[in-house]
Amino acid sequence: MARRASEANWLSRHHRTVLSLVAAALVWSVPALGQELVPQSPTADQPSPSAQVPSLPAQAPVDNAVPGKAPDRIPTPASPVSAAGAPFSLGSFLLYPELDATWMYDSNVFFSPNDTWLSDRAWVFSPALWALSNWTKHELDFHASLDSTRYSTYTSENSNDYHLSTEGRYDFSSDTNVYGGVHFSQEHEDRESPSARNGLTPTQYHQLRLYGGVFHQFGRVTVRVAGTAQQLTYNNVNFLTGSGVINIINNQDRDRWQYAGGVRVGYEITPRVEPYVQIAFDNRRYDSAVDDLGYQRDSSGMRYLAGVRWNVPRVLKLDAFAGWMQQDYQDPRFANVSAPVIGTALQWSATSRTSVTAYLDRTIEETTVTSTPSPSVVLVSSSYVNTYASLGVEQQLTDKLTVRGTGSLSHVAYKGISRTDDYYGLTLGLVYRLHRNLYFDLSVTGRRLNSSVPTEDFNQYTVMARVAIPFSH
Repeated sequence: MARRASEANWLSRHHRTVLSLVAAALVWSVPALGQELVPQSPTADQPSPSAQVPSLPAQAPVDNAVPGKAPDRIPTPASPVSAAGAPFSLGSFLLYPELDATWMYDSNVFFSPNDTWLSDRAWVFSPALWALSNWTKHELDFHASLDSTRYSTYTSENSNDYHLSTEGRYDFSSDTNVYGGVHFSQEHEDRESPSARNGLTPTQYHQLRLYGGVFHQFGRVTVRVAGTAQQLTYNNVNFLTGSGVINIINNQDRDRWQYAGGVRVGYEITPRVEPYVQIAFDNRRYDSAVDDLGYQRDSSGMRYLAGVRWNVPRVLKLDAFAGWMQQDYQDPRFANVSAPVIGTALQWSATSRTSVTAYLDRTIEETTVTSTPSPSVVLVSSSYVNTYASLGVEQQLTDKLTVRGTGSLSHVAYKGISRTDDYYGLTLGLVYRLHRNLYFDLSVTGRRLNSSVPTEDFNQYTVMARVAIPFSH
């Protein structure tokens, strides 16, 4: 079965031992610590909009755990690479064009079980453009990027993913602002995904995300009210039956809207320390009343959190929380999900040349995975609880050379079927500034899946050599 584990990287204990690097974490870009943690998914099936209240910008840490991104490619970072020269300007906007080209070797293109690997090489071309307002008040930013992947042998895996987004903030005063954004993208599910269902080509999908909110501070009390609406639409794909006949996989029963929103109230004990409480809803509404197997997949959820934010400028950013989450399903055959939740986002500058990042989160995600314990019995999973953690270290050896490493793990517990998946990872790599506007990024990425269903296990590693050109003058 095809599988995807966008946060799964592992150092195998056997002869397939590999050293790996989180391809999405650029040494010159620091993972952003937003007002909330964006849930991570071990599959390409998009997670729900964060049940936590977003602030601007709403983004996940820049690493290969970003949901929806292919783990064997380097996602375009959320902010431009730092060029040595001055950015271009257009009116009151600063322009940051960037061109990336990556050569990749993939040891297991289809994420097959051990000893049945099919390897290939590919090129990934990733142009991008940021337009950032240069205002003393308010903010308006635009972003456009493309990831075009071309395999040498298995051209069925070629893809063109693109992202378009804009986000802004209007400041009424130093204590009050409103913010919002729109994001649209075309992406694809990689062969790791349990929901990909073995199409002849990867499943392509589109994502539209709208978000907005308001912030106000009353003395030491801060209040944020925000919401997100996310639409996911999946394309049908062909597949080959056991008799050799080409048929169509209907993915339209996966199309859905996901709505999240809520309120966060914090209290600034000091300018650096702010405990808070938060309550949010998480509702998921499918376009089809029932899916192909006759199940109603609509659900309603809640998330209750208490946490603390700690910010020491240029040294430490920490957001840690704990609480409870639940998701109630419309179909009575699906068991409701209720579980504790804990999360942390850490960014620490240990020294002027050493930085440490850590991330922990637990979420309830959608899935289409089934189980067939006997030929006449098909069990359907409503969702899975995903517990994800990662730890990364960057060390600047010289003004031009930086090395980095990251380890990650994810435990996936499916609901309604007897299956758990454990994804492990360890990564290493380096970035070298060849010129003031030219970077070289070399990495080796490995990961492993240990599943309670042995036929789902896989090992895979990739080698990537990337050249990044941030244009400036």
